[in-house]
Amino acid sequence: MKNLKPIIGILAVLLAACGGLTDEQLSQKLLEEAQVHFAKKEVNAAKLLIDSIHTTYPKIVKTLRMADTLSWRIEQFEIDRNLPYIDSMLMAKTEEFEAQKKLFRFEKDDKYQDVGNFVIKSQKTEANVDRNYVKPYTDENGNFYVMSYYIGSKLQHNALRANVGELFAETETVSPADVHEYNDGGVHREMVLFRNDMLGGFPQFIAENEAEKVKITLLGTRSYSYFLPQSDKEAFLKTFRLSSLLKDMCEMRLQQKKMQLRQLQLIPKLQ
Repeated sequence: MKNLKPIIGILAVLLAACGGLTDEQLSQKLLEEAQVHFAKKEVNAAKLLIDSIHTTYPKIVKTLRMADTLSWRIEQFEIDRNLPYIDSMLMAKTEEFEAQKKLFRFEKDDKYQDVGNFVIKSQKTEANVDRNYVKPYTDENGNFYVMSYYIGSKLQHNALRANVGELFAETETVSPADVHEYNDGGVHREMVLFRNDMLGGFPQFIAENEAEKVKITLLGTRSYSYFLPQSDKEAFLKTFRLSSLLKDMCEMRLQQKKMQLRQLQLIPKLQ
């Protein structure tokens, strides 16, 4: 808004200097001023003046139509300027993704899943069936998840805490639908899914304390604690980075698609 103050001042001076003119003439003056700013690529100033035309002279249809046309030209200019930047950024992010994904295994059941998941190769489930651990993974849209695996006396755990000394971060308490308990040949097992919106600062805390001794506590009817191996901390950091990258890529694709669609909508308006 600070940069728009001079434009507001210009607008006030312009209107004050045009005493005795009709509303149609005044609106035309504002439109001409907007066109000057657009020619200089001062698009914010031009858009402010167009808004003023619509607000101050809503009945001057001829000027409003020309103001709308100028507004569409400005919009096309901004798309032409911004779309190549988004394209290049998306290309760079895609190259980064291709490099990072080599550390992960892609898992997707086409029968039941629309979106697949990326799991760090060292943490694939079949290689970790007999230990207590937390497995981070991200889906293709960058949504981050943590699965807690536990073997031992029944805990009925539904929340997690990560500690480094007196500092800690906790997840939210998940619903029973995300808790799975079963008896495997006399061995009690628990698997608890923590979705992105239930994690709070838990994954960031682990990723930021990769070099520290991190204690994980499973919270339920009883609690159980263990220290996180270095390989698991590294898995959190790498998965967290991939999640952020995928989220950025999804947002860029969305912006890209919106701009491309708007380009098509503007073609008939500007003919």
